[in-house]
Amino acid sequence: MSLQDTVPGTSPAERTAWAVWSWIGRALTLAMAALAGAVALIYAVSVFVPPVARSTSNSVAVGVQLPEEVSLAALDQRSIVYAGDGSVLGVLHDDIDRQLVPLSQIPQHVRDAVITAEDRKFWEHEGYDVEGIGRALVANARAGVVTQGGSTITQQLAKSEVGDETSLERKLIELTYAVALEREFTKEQLLERYLNQVYFGNGAYGIAAAAEEYFGHDQPGKLLYEEAALLAGIIRSPGSLDPRRSPDAAVARRDRVIRDMGVEGYFTPEQVTHLVTAPLGITPPRAQERPDPFLLEAVKQEFYDSPMLTDFGEDRLARNERLLTGGLRVYTSVEPLMQALAREVVTSYLPDDPTQPTASIAAVDPRDGSILAIYGGADFAAEQYNIATQGRRQPGSSFKPFVMATALMEGFPLDMELEGTSPAKFPGSGDPKWEEEGVQNYGGASYGRVDMRQALIRSVNTAFAQLGLIIGIENAVETARQMGINTDAATAGIVNPAISLGGIERGVTPLEMASAYGTFANGGAHVPASMIDRIESSDGEVLYQRTPAPQQVLDPRVNGAMVDVMQSVVSGGTATRASLANWRAAGKTGTTQNNADAWFVGYTPVMSAAVWMGHAEGQISMPGRTGGSIPATIWHDFMVRALDGVEPVGFPEVEIGERALVDGGEVSVPDVRGLDETQALRALAEAKLIGQTRIVDSLTAEGTVLWQNPRPGETAQAGDSISIGVSSGKAPPPPEPEPEPSPTATETPTDAPSTEAPSTEAPATEAPATEDPVEGVPGD
Repeated sequence: MSLQDTVPGTSPAERTAWAVWSWIGRALTLAMAALAGAVALIYAVSVFVPPVARSTSNSVAVGVQLPEEVSLAALDQRSIVYAGDGSVLGVLHDDIDRQLVPLSQIPQHVRDAVITAEDRKFWEHEGYDVEGIGRALVANARAGVVTQGGSTITQQLAKSEVGDETSLERKLIELTYAVALEREFTKEQLLERYLNQVYFGNGAYGIAAAAEEYFGHDQPGKLLYEEAALLAGIIRSPGSLDPRRSPDAAVARRDRVIRDMGVEGYFTPEQVTHLVTAPLGITPPRAQERPDPFLLEAVKQEFYDSPMLTDFGEDRLARNERLLTGGLRVYTSVEPLMQALAREVVTSYLPDDPTQPTASIAAVDPRDGSILAIYGGADFAAEQYNIATQGRRQPGSSFKPFVMATALMEGFPLDMELEGTSPAKFPGSGDPKWEEEGVQNYGGASYGRVDMRQALIRSVNTAFAQLGLIIGIENAVETARQMGINTDAATAGIVNPAISLGGIERGVTPLEMASAYGTFANGGAHVPASMIDRIESSDGEVLYQRTPAPQQVLDPRVNGAMVDVMQSVVSGGTATRASLANWRAAGKTGTTQNNADAWFVGYTPVMSAAVWMGHAEGQISMPGRTGGSIPATIWHDFMVRALDGVEPVGFPEVEIGERALVDGGEVSVPDVRGLDETQALRALAEAKLIGQTRIVDSLTAEGTVLWQNPRPGETAQAGDSISIGVSSGKAPPPPEPEPEPSPTATETPTDAPSTEAPSTEAPATEAPATEDPVEGVPGD
């Protein structure tokens, strides 16, 4: 037989092709032999060479080293945020969207499909497959493209640890690492890791994400036989086998896997025939759902900032990485129905129009601080921040309860009289405008002298300006801090008299106000607001559990007085639109200059909610809008529906008494004569004494203290009242003329009883006999 007879074909081209393939075959055979020899050498070294015969680096002369310790790095995986009712609020992840699942939750036919497509001898080899490597080399050389992978599943895992540089040295390291992995982990552990790690294209890492991405299944256990074969088939080349872009190629690859599974005995011939006729069944691409961006952003901010979550990272960067890649399960207190209700109520009064005002609602359970709803306004996408938790606005008169509570805590009584005249000037206040122009009440209303109760019910600015100066506004700021206001952020370190009227440098957030007023609702005990109740790992280990720890801020009698007065604000003051039919509600309105911000913050025993209304982009006037208008109405409608079906309960009954809280002990009465009224009341307050003002007609400068009783230096009990006579600045009226003598016939006998009651008051221009006149002040 001639050589020509042994060569296929007779043409020169055919003989040339045969020669080329013969050369390739010999080259591949040599390459396979060399690689197999290297593998065999590695294996022999690892098995037969005793440790004492190796160098200290566990290597032999050829430089091959078997790692002493191997591991698999933790996989990035998505975190899931849950609402209070167990529903999913959203999924948080970085570039990799992965959900880890245990092997027990992955069906056997899914495992079989992947092993058939990627590593048929997985259960037999020890990390490498010489036959598989050779088969892949030949098939790929003949096809001119990569049609088969030569790496085992274990080698693919090893590659993710040692890198994918194209070099013989790196390949040898990969092989040794694969052998070491086989010794360190069980086959089941390696397969579970692979199924959770491998990339399926379109951003889906792991079998769970792939089942969701391509078929809409929320768990891999729902994958059908043909679906499992499709996913297994595209592992080799997720780009070219993308079933959405290249459906024909994907189906062909799927059918090949199904037929191979038949060869391996996983399917009968009849099953194979049936399965290859199944439609592709791919779902449209998943929409990037964000059910409520306000909530997800709030969860992230609390996770980043909470001092209770330091175990998840010392700074925001570390916590962000943990949240987006750590596979956390974050359980929150937010109620989706209340969240939807907040949005619905706001938009019913303020349609979504960027040129018009919007509103924000924050609601908490005052008993444990749980955040129930936080609606931040109309358009998160446009503003990219949540007004309810991040938007700071001046609170106006809704800050006044903190001032009043501080005064009651310092021992001042509810019936303490304050300046209600408008305008009222306050010399020595440190505020030039207050000293020169004075403070105005809303609408210019003037109330004369008012007690503390009426001052809050009527929201009298001049009275609270005076009260803030008396108690020391820094003390009111501290009270607000203890009740839940982030005063460092709110004031930016600037503390001035205007704070008593809500003129805070940077302002407060609706959530802070809802939380702070929740202190009133909870008997004076504050529980910090939080929406994160519990955090678990992906396998169910509890990593954090919130435990509410109430802190008593206000004395129960002080708190009882505040609740009582604030109920009157709703029932007959500036917030009557917030009144509830079946619940006792309390609260306070607030309106800033030029009606740029309007507030109503109110509470029942089981819920505290704040409503802010304004323009998201800044302080823009809203003529005619006050806290008692739309904000109070929104609050009312939200609370009526939020409390529907909840059994009404009342506030605790507290005996208020004459004064709220004073410290015991003896004190020395300070000398306040010659001071103005505000300075005198402040000096007495610092001594734990209560100043009681009596206006006296006198030409002495208006507001100057003329006399005091008891005298300076005398001893009194803390909480005692000190009377002070304050000049009206007006001349005393002239004395009434002596009556003309009556005719003798009608004269009353000197021993006859008088028909008029004797006067018990000293003349208005004179101090009582026991009180000292002011030194250096001329008499009237």
